[in-house]
Amino acid sequence: MHRVVFNQKGGVGKTSITCNLAAIGASQGLRTLVIDLDVQGNSTHYLVGEVDAEQYPAEAQGVSGLFKQTVGPRKMRQNPDAFVWETPFENLFLLPSSPYLAEIEKELEARYKIYKLRDALAKLKGEYDRIYIDTPPNFNFYSKSALIAADRVLIPFDCDSFARQSLYELMLNIE
Repeated sequence: MHRVVFNQKGGVGKTSITCNLAAIGASQGLRTLVIDLDVQGNSTHYLVGEVDAEQYPAEAQGVSGLFKQTVGPRKMRQNPDAFVWETPFENLFLLPSSPYLAEIEKELEARYKIYKLRDALAKLKGEYDRIYIDTPPNFNFYSKSALIAADRVLIPFDCDSFARQSLYELMLNIE
């Protein structure tokens, strides 16, 4: 099961929902992976704390390392599992975010790498019972990659007229 938590609006609880659903799955004994595609890295910080940039150079970390290896040769050189980190929580794993994601986004778009996350998840088939993908609060390369890779989308939203209008636009984008 691959679920993406997405809304183009910030502050609606995407990260909290992603991490809490993942924690519930892990506590039930399911091997659970969180993929943090938001450059802000709030899921990463929430699950593993502050990341030491010297110990883990940005271009080799988590999801940025996974994407970076696809620039150039068409095939992934390393198995996606090589970029997954253990968290302090049993059965809960993380493909962490990095500020480096912002630097490589345009290069990934220009090289048509939009399907690479889907391909990576296919290689992880059978490794994890649940995969939750936390997305940035905009409709960009990373959120599109997540929507392509996921089986289902969860859309958190506020209950007001502006959020309703935003939800209509979001549904058109997903379609």
